[in-house]
Amino acid sequence: MTTLVFIPGLLSDSSVWQPIAEAAKALMPIHHADVTREASISSMASHILGEIEGDLIAIGHSMGGRIAMEMAHLAPARVRGLVLANTGYHPRRDGEDAKRQQMIDLGNRDMEALADQWLPPMLDPSRTDDRELLQRLKAMVLRAGPAVHERQIRALLDRPDAGAYMADLHCPILLIAARQDGWSPIPRHREIAEAVSDAELVIIENAGHFAPVERAEDVTNAICDWLSRRFGGEMVEQQTIPDTPLFDRAGSIRGYKLNKMAMALGQPANREAFKANEEAFLDRFGLTADEKAAVMRRDWHEMVRLGGNLFFILKIAAVDPTPITQIGAAQAGMSHDEFLYERLGKKRNG
Repeated sequence: MTTLVFIPGLLSDSSVWQPIAEAAKALMPIHHADVTREASISSMASHILGEIEGDLIAIGHSMGGRIAMEMAHLAPARVRGLVLANTGYHPRRDGEDAKRQQMIDLGNRDMEALADQWLPPMLDPSRTDDRELLQRLKAMVLRAGPAVHERQIRALLDRPDAGAYMADLHCPILLIAARQDGWSPIPRHREIAEAVSDAELVIIENAGHFAPVERAEDVTNAICDWLSRRFGGEMVEQQTIPDTPLFDRAGSIRGYKLNKMAMALGQPANREAFKANEEAFLDRFGLTADEKAAVMRRDWHEMVRLGGNLFFILKIAAVDPTPITQIGAAQAGMSHDEFLYERLGKKRNG
């Protein structure tokens, strides 16, 4: 079975990919890579490949994108696809050593000062006063520490020239660029798209270099849509129960927006908005006409057929309380009384 491998970038950890991984874990097994120990991009790539059995799809952010490309270079038969977000492919540039050394020296003196200097330019300029976002990213940087920072910087300075083998990467590639990313700009991603044989480019608006954190929902939608289109056929499991909708991997992709809407009903404010205007609330999540109709008539069987996960869509019952046995009856295609009698052994009325 194919594994989704999430690879963070410089001074980053699994928290960068967490929202996307939560959405994707219903599709395939997932693995969060640790890139804090090895001293080169190639050794990071080799280590990750050694941790996973079988085929994989590598999903990398920034430095993680370089590692993902190196994995595809080292093991083309195993790497089925790549997602490269906010990344680059050039080797070390003239004058880069001195600038990188300044950051190493700053980090070794004071990691808080490094975080305060390094993070704001990585974000969409409109988010640089977002204290919650900056504190979250700063905490991640401080968790990494100066030794990891120096080791990763030196690995980046000695990075492989991915451009030398890019034309040999024949797996499907999704490139994710951000409109306000000045570190890995859109033209750099277009160059990658032009150099490989099978690439798609998605541009995330209102985001900088940390697009998976700044616009997690948009990045999640882009990745899940791509996985569905490019690998959905491989995820479909055989229907073994006639006329019974199964919540399989393909279904979970198909029902992503429906399930996200249902999970939002865990918040009191969202429940009030749902009760005030159901259709408008459903439109906020981009539900299809069929999904909207199924929700509004509380057709549980149809919601499951459309990809709804019962653990999620049951939150709809928190808005207008519905007995779980009534939902079970709808799933079984029985009246409530028949369900109580046939499935639960309850006595019939009268």
